[in-house]
Amino acid sequence: MRVEFSWEPEPADRRDALRAVAPAVRFAPAFAVCLVMLAAVLLLVDNPSAALLCLVAAGAVAIGVPWQARLLYRDTVSANQRVRATADEYALRLHGTGLPGELAWSSLQAWHETEHGIVLRAGARAHGPVYAVPHRAFALPSDEHMFRELLIRRVGPTG
Repeated sequence: MRVEFSWEPEPADRRDALRAVAPAVRFAPAFAVCLVMLAAVLLLVDNPSAALLCLVAAGAVAIGVPWQARLLYRDTVSANQRVRATADEYALRLHGTGLPGELAWSSLQAWHETEHGIVLRAGARAHGPVYAVPHRAFALPSDEHMFRELLIRRVGPTG
């Protein structure tokens, strides 16, 4: 079984990957909004110093959490470059500038399915490289299905 697919990375692919592997990124905006609402309540009860502290914390959460996740989860795929990939029983091969070339299935830690695609986590460390393969990369739904079957068989179930 051999699957071929290709895509041009977009910033939305990266955001989707970060939300999949770092749940804090997914919940950071909601938590920041809660802190802003708490600041409004504190202003109503005439506690401006605590309200200011909540606003600073909201800014730190809204900006700091996604920024830290971008630093931890590296991505070697840059925007505006075509990525060509093939997957078979032995490995996943990624062709493009700055890509590792061949990734043995054993080098993949986990994979996640998202609304926009499939996110692959590689490397031996907890914060290894992340690769987002969007649904649009596959020419046919059957190709994506075969890729999923390879992932299940060679890496394990999603999660």
